[in-house]
Amino acid sequence: MDAIELVKRYQAGETDFRGANLSGADLSGADLIGADLSGTDLRGANLVLAYLNRANLSKANLVGTRFSGANLSQADLISAKLRDADLHGAILYGADLRGADITLATLLDANLISADLRNVNLGSANLRGACLRGANLRYEKRCYEGANLRGVDLRNADLRGANFNGANLTKADLRGANLTETNLREVNFTAANLMGAILQSSFLTDAILTAANLSQADLTNAKLERANLTEATLKSANLTEANLTQAVLSKVNFSQSVMRRVRLNRADLSRATLHNVDLTEATLIEAYLGRADLRDANLTDANLAKAELSSANLTGANLQGATLPDGTTNN
Repeated sequence: MDAIELVKRYQAGETDFRGANLSGADLSGADLIGADLSGTDLRGANLVLAYLNRANLSKANLVGTRFSGANLSQADLISAKLRDADLHGAILYGADLRGADITLATLLDANLISADLRNVNLGSANLRGACLRGANLRYEKRCYEGANLRGVDLRNADLRGANFNGANLTKADLRGANLTETNLREVNFTAANLMGAILQSSFLTDAILTAANLSQADLTNAKLERANLTEATLKSANLTEANLTQAVLSKVNFSQSVMRRVRLNRADLSRATLHNVDLTEATLIEAYLGRADLRDANLTDANLAKAELSSANLTGANLQGATLPDGTTNN
């Protein structure tokens, strides 16, 4: 079957094209809304600006297929092969992509609002400027693995409210991305670049951020309980009212960050750099600060009850009104 025959049959009312061989077909601008193309071979096909709303492309071979500007809203792409596909500017609103292989694909400025991306492999895909608001990438035990986004390019992407629970974002590039109120529980961000990212009120409980770059990131009111940020960089970050209870923050560089009213109870801050950090009204109850650098830090009205500070460097630190480890108040 060629492209001309397919379009004619569709216009005549036929919608069942399961398993068809359409490799390399030119279907640019074609109207195939609701068509059943499951299991079809569309390798290298041209579907630029095509209308594929609610189309069934499950298990289709879409390797290297061009979908630039195509409308795939609410399409079924379960287990589809989209490796190296071009989805630049494509509309995938509410699309079901569970188990799809999207490695090396281009999704610049794509619309993935409310898309289901559980168990999707997005390794090294380019999602720069894409919108994933409300998308589901979570890990579900016994059902779906977390999405694989290792090395993915999500620079300046809109990820507000998306669910990444358990996803793998190792070495991902999220510079300038908007992750406001996003579910990032148990996500692996090892060596990821989150410089300048917006993470206001995001959920990062039990997340792995080892060696991640969060310089200039906005983590206002973020939840980071028990997160592991060993050797991460948070220079000039905003952590106002963030919750880092029991977090592992060994060797983290917080220099010049704003950490007003941050919660660091029972956190491990051994060898952390907190030089010139604003920790006004912070709570560090039972925090471990072995060999931590707190030079010129502002600890005004901070609570350091039972904190381990014996080997910390507090040269030039402001402890006015702070509760000291022995429970007394510094006046």
